[in-house]
Amino acid sequence: MPIPENRRRAQGAWKATLLRGLLICAGSVTILLPAWLPNRPGVPLERGTVELMQAGLLAAAAAVMIGALAHAGKRRAVCRVLAFCLAAALVGELEDFISGILAWPFPDKWVIGALLGAALITGIRHRWVMLRFFETMGHHAGAGFIAAALLILYVFNRVVGAPPFWQAALGDTFSPEIPRICKSYLELLACYFILVGTLGLAITLGRREELD
Repeated sequence: MPIPENRRRAQGAWKATLLRGLLICAGSVTILLPAWLPNRPGVPLERGTVELMQAGLLAAAAAVMIGALAHAGKRRAVCRVLAFCLAAALVGELEDFISGILAWPFPDKWVIGALLGAALITGIRHRWVMLRFFETMGHHAGAGFIAAALLILYVFNRVVGAPPFWQAALGDTFSPEIPRICKSYLELLACYFILVGTLGLAITLGRREELD
């Protein structure tokens, strides 16, 4: 007996969802792989390497959103605002590397201010489009990943990345390197979630026939 068309589509969607979930989990493990390697003090745990990896993920996210501009139709303003915000986050990560690691002066505050100002002006000029986007943002899977990244950065990381947390947990075996390494890798995982979420939002925004 042949399988009905709607049932085949449901089975295909279920398999595709499972595959995407497995790929995202595999990516998360890969991002954190250096921290899992045993007895390797030389693995890329230093701040500079992790900061560059974070910047690379944010740069990729910004490039994805810029690439979605050509296909977003009336939602181009949304893509521009998100691209400006991602670019500002990228500049912040580059500042940590340039000023903190290389000790070179970098006017990050002016650049970040200009990018966020451009995002604010664009959002105000296209406020109805932005409001409509935020009204439906909760329906997009990509928004969940970005929300998880923000929770990691501004909630979870403030606890796990704080020295008092590890001092209370480890007692006399506490090392100042532990909270620094945990904070860096949590930020790296958050940047990966931002990239995944940006991909999801870019695909949705690129479906002009559904959004226009």
